[in-house]
Amino acid sequence: MKKTVLLLALLFATVLSYAEQPPMPAPQEGSPHIEFKYYGFYGVVEYTHMGNFKHESGLYMNPANGKIVNAVDQYGLNGITAVAGWQWRKESGIGIGFSYLNDASGSFSQIPVFIEFRSHYLRNRITPFSTVQLGYSIPFGSKNSAEEYTRIDEGGITFGLQAGARFAISQKLGLNVYVGYQMIHNNSVERGFNHVAATKMPELYHHYKFGLGINF
Repeated sequence: MKKTVLLLALLFATVLSYAEQPPMPAPQEGSPHIEFKYYGFYGVVEYTHMGNFKHESGLYMNPANGKIVNAVDQYGLNGITAVAGWQWRKESGIGIGFSYLNDASGSFSQIPVFIEFRSHYLRNRITPFSTVQLGYSIPFGSKNSAEEYTRIDEGGITFGLQAGARFAISQKLGLNVYVGYQMIHNNSVERGFNHVAATKMPELYHHYKFGLGINF
């Protein structure tokens, strides 16, 4: 008798617990709605390409032969960007990050380190986003073997803007693509011949950039 009472009590408690649960939403046609997490830690790892708009720094003299040279810089950088931060709502997140950017000539390779403000605007599976980044770019390029060379001798302040779209694969994994603008003010750019410096002066470079990455 006692076992029967206990069994009925257990059955009643189970039915009651199911009755208190909210009803399951009806299935919708088409692809399922996936909302990427919008609170807590976030991470981003991206492939980044950056190229500078044609930059002319003016005339300087070759100390070896006294000839006047017109300095024109145009280069491409490829590398990775990584960001870790905290998002307190879907529209607002702040993080710290860095980029490792390599130039094929070795003259303009650098590592920008920055703070970013990141915004996502929708809770849909695909949402537009934007970022604002502010930091300092650290050069690690070297003098190349060419007779006439250019090298970033001292880094400087960097400021960037990005706009793109994020696609949610799940609540904790997404893909993104973006385009943007990056300004880097180098405190000293060295120009010279046969490893002998002719000039060292501040230079302001403007860049376009694009990339694709993983959000988690």
